[in-house]
Amino acid sequence: MLKKTQVSSLLKNKPLFPVLLPVFFVLHGFIIDYHSVPVREALGLTFIYIGVALAIATIAWLFYHNFIKACILTFFMLAYQFFFGNILDMLKSFPPLLLISQYRFILPASFFLFLAIVIWLKKRKKPLQMFSFYLNALLLLLILIDTSWLVAKMTVPAKKTVLNPGTANLKICDTCQKPDIYLILVDQYAGSMALKDVFNFDNTPFIAELNLRGFHIAKKSHSNYNLTPFSMASLLNMDYLTSEMGVKKHLNVSYSYQLIKNSSVLKFLTVNSYKFYNYSIFDFPENPAHKYRSFLPYGTKLITSQTFTERLASDIRSGIIEGKFGSESMQKKIIYENLHFNDSIFELTRNISNLKIPEPKFVYSHLMIPHHPYYFDSNGDSLPLKKLLLFKNTNSDDYIEYLKYGNKKILQLVDQILANSPAPPVIMLLSDHGFRHPAKNIDRKYDFMNLNAILLPGKNYTQFNDSITNVNQFRVFFNSCFDQHLTLLKDSTIDLWD
Repeated sequence: MLKKTQVSSLLKNKPLFPVLLPVFFVLHGFIIDYHSVPVREALGLTFIYIGVALAIATIAWLFYHNFIKACILTFFMLAYQFFFGNILDMLKSFPPLLLISQYRFILPASFFLFLAIVIWLKKRKKPLQMFSFYLNALLLLLILIDTSWLVAKMTVPAKKTVLNPGTANLKICDTCQKPDIYLILVDQYAGSMALKDVFNFDNTPFIAELNLRGFHIAKKSHSNYNLTPFSMASLLNMDYLTSEMGVKKHLNVSYSYQLIKNSSVLKFLTVNSYKFYNYSIFDFPENPAHKYRSFLPYGTKLITSQTFTERLASDIRSGIIEGKFGSESMQKKIIYENLHFNDSIFELTRNISNLKIPEPKFVYSHLMIPHHPYYFDSNGDSLPLKKLLLFKNTNSDDYIEYLKYGNKKILQLVDQILANSPAPPVIMLLSDHGFRHPAKNIDRKYDFMNLNAILLPGKNYTQFNDSITNVNQFRVFFNSCFDQHLTLLKDSTIDLWD
């Protein structure tokens, strides 16, 4: 065993910190987003960062001919990469520091800062063993703390994927009819009351068309959350979300991803012999998100989202959209991502409805309609590119026009599903939340008023009430069609913007 003096000498003379820093950075991020970052991806990211650190240290050694100096320069460069976003956000939170939070100041200042560090290290004659000691000791301590945290997470029994004890009584229904189920999620589709009160728009013609097809419309429906990942996690688990710390503000998107992946709705349908088709923006076990990682961060993106390279890429993307630089073709490539995604989802849903298989199907199709950008008016004519570029440039007229266009597309899809299905299917037409308008100072209650329409083969809607919220949607559905006896939860809304 190493003696105390040997450990001290090792920490002083062996600069391990260029390797320890990437290990700490990835390990800490992995623990924060535990269950949402695959271990293999986290290890791969760690080795990439270690490789980069060794490459920088090698180049720096050729300049300094001093290993500790080379490693210190490497440490500063890696720290800048890893913690850039956090420092930038801190600067932006103080209005007096707004000027120095802009790239036109940050990039030149960063260049001169690193130049000063390079020169200081080159000229320094005194040994840097104590500095090496402190960095090694600090990072080893942080890694030890995080390792203990990770062990605690690994040894504590995993949370039950069924959040509410009442859903633990779900049972297989061998005698029930098992029709194909289509969950069609229309993102940011406002409820009829919100459309009337906020936009002075009457959506009755669309509702009437759904009624003609046998849908039940919940006229006073609400979502429970006003952010998509939380709303979907609640819907697909038939329960409200709670954090480990029991405080709303500690809920995070990674937590929502974990719950969505372990959806109690999907588990129930799977044990009832359903085959799952995922045409959504979320990952499920062995069913990854459908070609759409730009909308939500996944995997190691949850760890790297605040790094210099990721923040710079994100800001460059925003700059291209705003027309500050780049070509029009680059603008179009970015701005039409939603449109191509929607076209793909429409096609996949149509095709799967025409597929004849022995098992019943559960299809989750997530459409970014009428979510911004609003590509078309009600006649299907394209809006000019400049109207698509920025959310702040949108207005209520564009939203309503795109909603009316979406109504036609949705009815076409419903008709195609009905025509293609060998037996009458279940179609749930839901929105994750209402419309959040940045330019209107309106009551936040309208953020939650959503579309909620369901079509059942037997048209028995006695258990569906007009004020149902998303958290109870599958509870009522399973009680009505799968002979379950789930108690209904209190219909509440949780404002995550507070």
